[in-house]
Amino acid sequence: MLVFIIAVAIICSFFVEYLVHLFSEKYEIEWAASPETAENMDSAQEIVIAMRKTHRESERQMNKAFKVASGMHC
Repeated sequence: MLVFIIAVAIICSFFVEYLVHLFSEKYEIEWAASPETAENMDSAQEIVIAMRKTHRESERQMNKAFKVASGMHC
């Protein structure tokens, strides 16, 4: 019985994800922002951009360390 319940849950999960995918392709949600919210969104966007740059730099540093550790010197 437990196997049946798990199988039904997995199938329902795939179905719901398919419906969400169809909905997101058909409709695009846009937020109407007030000037104050837009200003906050701009600063949030700047933070996200800075975080991505930091993440990329840390990935480069890790890749260099991995290449040195594995003997793949460039």
